Amino acid sequence: MKALVRVARAALALSTILAILPAGPAAAGDSLVIWSPTKVSPYAYRLRTGAKTAAGNPLSAGVDFSVSASPGGRIRNTRDNARLWAEMAGQGRSGAERSAAAGYNPLTGRVSGRIGVTRRWMASRSIDVVLTPTISADTTMRRGEHGAFRMTQRAEIQALATGTAFIASGSAASGRHDIGTELSVEQRLFDNLNLAASVRRQEAELTGALRARFRVTW
Repeated sequence: MKALVRVARAALALSTILAILPAGPAAAGDSLVIWSPTKVSPYAYRLRTGAKTAAGNPLSAGVDFSVSASPGGRIRNTRDNARLWAEMAGQGRSGAERSAAAGYNPLTGRVSGRIGVTRRWMASRSIDVVLTPTISADTTMRRGEHGAFRMTQRAEIQALATGTAFIASGSAASGRHDIGTELSVEQRLFDNLNLAASVRRQEAELTGALRARFRVTW
């Protein structure tokens, strides 16, 4: 296990170096190799490695390496340093976008999976309606857990001209007798900046939130 952790840290260190180097031919959009370092928080990094099949076959798989540190720079000793993953996406004859994903953490034995379908209609030239039902599940195989299941339905109205989206979603999870609901409004200010305000109801409690998402690519 310790060897796997050392490999994860070495891979992340190497990815940091490669991430700041000029992109070469291997970084072209048609490359079958996946090498994607990401800073997920101020003190956490993830390196997604893997491969995808040739064009026309939407299957990809690989390994995620993760590492996190304390504000003082000390590497945290966690059991989430490596995770096997596989994803598939495609479009059906009806135009619906289908996706499926699975993951396995060899350190903890946790298995997760998710399937979803996205259907989009053009209500007018400037309004789109999007429906996205998803089902997800996860369990720890080594402990003999029954696992947890969640079903989510998301409906979205998109105003294309202004970059505004009105979203309503509901979710039900195993072991819970209520359905969580959420209403939110998202606004795209620039190509890389989004603002969102939401209100969520769970077990007769209301929770409000404001979020800002800023994305930088290089």
